[in-house]
Order: sequence, then C-alpha cells, then structure tokens
Amino acid sequence: MVGLLGLLRFKWTYLIVGVILGGIGLFTFLSAHPSKAVEIDGTESKYIEVTKSGNYDRNELNLQGDSNTYTLDKNTFHPTLPDEVYKGGKMQIWIDEGTTTIIAITLYDQDDKNPTKYTTAVYDNPATETSTSQGAGIFLGVLGAVFLVVFGLWFVLGSRRPAGMTAAGGPIMGMPLPVPQSPSQPGSSPGVSPDGKWYWDGQQWRNVSADGRFRWDGTQWVEMGTTYAARGAPPPPAAAPTS
Repeated sequence: MVGLLGLLRFKWTYLIVGVILGGIGLFTFLSAHPSKAVEIDGTESKYIEVTKSGNYDRNELNLQGDSNTYTLDKNTFHPTLPDEVYKGGKMQIWIDEGTTTIIAITLYDQDDKNPTKYTTAVYDNPATETSTSQGAGIFLGVLGAVFLVVFGLWFVLGSRRPAGMTAAGGPIMGMPLPVPQSPSQPGSSPGVSPDGKWYWDGQQWRNVSADGRFRWDGTQWVEMGTTYAARGAPPPPAAAPTS
C-alpha cells in the first residue's frame, strides 16, 4: 500500500490512472444493457455461504450434472431467502444471460412441492441493470477525469516553474547565481546538503529551488524526485568558511 501511495508523487501516475479509469468507465457505460433472464431447472448438489474477513460475501450453488458454479447475494432477494435449501432438492433458477449470477430462484419443500419464488430488482425490472451499470461507468469516468485534471495542472504549472523560481540564497530569477565550487571528491555520492539548499552532483554543488523540488543542472531546472543526503562531498558553499 505504501508503495502504491508513493507512486502518487509522480505526475505520470495520474495520467496513466486517469486514462485507465476513463477507458473502463466508457466501456462499462457503453456495454450497459437490460438484464435477460435465462431459466435453468435442476437439483441442488451443493449450496454454501462464502464470507470474506468474517463478513458475508455471497452464496454459491451447484446443480447436479452442471459444471457451473452459480452465485447470488441473498440480501437482494424478496421475500427473504432462507439460509439453507434442501439437500438434493428440486429448484429453478434464473440467471442474467451471459453470466452465472442468479437473479431469481424457485425453491420447494422437502417433498419437492409448494414452490416459492424469490426474485431481485434486476429480475423484476430488467432496466435496473442498465441504469446501475451506466451509473458505475459515469462514476469511473468522472474519477478518471479528476486524475487527468490533476495531471494537466501539474504539467502546466510545472512547465512554468523557471520563470519565477527563487534560487537558494539568491533573488527571484530564471537562472541561479554562480556557485563557488569546492574540489570534487572521489567516491562521493550525489545528494542534497544537510540544510537542503544545495545538491551535490558528484562533481560540484548545484542550486536547489526554495521549495526544495528542483535542482539546477547547469542549463535548466530538473525535478528532484526521491533524493538522499550527499555522502563524501565537500562542505556546501553556504557552510564553507569565509576569509
């Protein structure tokens, strides 16, 4: 989870996530359709309740001679669906065409008589599935658009940063002030100074923007990204002794 949240530090993450969510949302919206009930007659082979983290998730049903595993959400049926069914009992189920989701079921007593039919809103009103799917598609599309807007603002504002950037220790300008240099140190590793105002590139100290997000590479401002403390470098200009 921490690794995924860390990706939000990079603007390209918002572009990729926005495009993916937008694509899924568009597909979900365009593929929305009314439910179409398909009846299946059979005899119960196995009926179990599935939980996740101790909470109800779904029920699974297998019929004799049928390799499919059908699923249902008992909380969506009316009248209230019983917690158990008769072992080897006769039943009819209606699934949404192209799926294994049960949207209606008829159960019998232990003598396979006195049928009771239990239905869902999707079975009673097929158009319900269309509006539900379209609503999910719209939500995903809007969420994707939000990510794209964040990317756009980040990209536009980021491209304007040199014009008003304040160099460390200097006035507002597009280019930083010249930096007095210390001799390069063999075996040193790039990184920032203890006060965060300078960046050691392995050869010399470079300016860091006042907000600490960018460093000067000699020709342009470069986004810092993940940066660690410099090691084996000489004292930065701000800490160098004066005569």
